[in-house]
Amino acid sequence: MSSARAATVANVKQDGFDPARIRHLILTHGHGDHAGGAARFSKLLDAPAIHVSGVIAESLRRGDEKAMSIDVAKQAGIYPLDYHLEPFPVDHELEEGATIEVGQLRLSVFDTPGHSDGHVSLLLEDGGRRILFAGDVIFFGGKVLLQNIHDCRLDALISSLRKLRGLSVTDLLPGHLTLSLKEGQRHIERANLVLDRLLIPEQMVAAW
Repeated sequence: MSSARAATVANVKQDGFDPARIRHLILTHGHGDHAGGAARFSKLLDAPAIHVSGVIAESLRRGDEKAMSIDVAKQAGIYPLDYHLEPFPVDHELEEGATIEVGQLRLSVFDTPGHSDGHVSLLLEDGGRRILFAGDVIFFGGKVLLQNIHDCRLDALISSLRKLRGLSVTDLLPGHLTLSLKEGQRHIERANLVLDRLLIPEQMVAAW
């Protein structure tokens, strides 16, 4: 087991959960830093159901690195040249309006392309909290991540941010960096206010 996978499993155990009870792997999108471990985790966790957008499901089943922009990411030095996207089975193809039941909890699926095609975000309503698993569509501080790859599209990102504007999110859990465990909607609103001024929200990472 790689050190990263071992650390993930150790963290699950440390939080008091049995990894053997994990029955779902839900991917917000297909980039290597989000979907790259799915094949190995599927084997490690005794084949939980894997959920991913129907837009990219077949590409992930094939391990299509070009479709997921992993080929150009390796050329740019983002991933090692010997990195490979291992194919894995997709059990459930997600679309707008779908729901995923995990025990007594229910996740609502929103199509949120822009950072990449086939990107989804998931809203969990629990005890008055509205928790958004945002993937890479929006980050703390209203930042975004636009990249020079074939399926990163500003027009789609704007539409996704407009869609999220009305969700009244309490907790914002993006795919990277800082989480917001209260007033999560303010980060979405900040990005939208920038769009209202016909500008583009700040990038999550600096170019230099």
